[in-house]
Amino acid sequence: MTDKGKRDKINEILKKEKGIAMANQVLTTISQDEEERARLMRDEKILLDYYSGINYEKRKAREEGEQRGIKIGEQRGEKRGEKIGEQKIINLLKSGVSPDDIIKEYSVSDNSEQVAGSREQIAGSK
Repeated sequence: MTDKGKRDKINEILKKEKGIAMANQVLTTISQDEEERARLMRDEKILLDYYSGINYEKRKAREEGEQRGIKIGEQRGEKRGEKIGEQKIINLLKSGVSPDDIIKEYSVSDNSEQVAGSREQIAGSK
């Protein structure tokens, strides 16, 4: 029997037996519902993946922005600190404190080249 022949035979039985016809209709409806549910779940997953990607990129951009802001703030703070330090040195020199005493008091390193450079800067700012 061919596929068409089998299908015709099934249709003939369905016409005669109402119970089988109802069961066939229920089975068809369930199959369609399962396909619809699978399609909806697939669509929902696509949306969730999309929004998850957007949230990840937002979080990443925020972190990068914060890091950039911190770096800029540190640079500004260093410049401001340098200016304050220079003004303190100028005030100390004006009040009569010797460059050597200033270097001894405020030197953060024992590096002799840095100390010599500091002496030259202090002497030049008098």
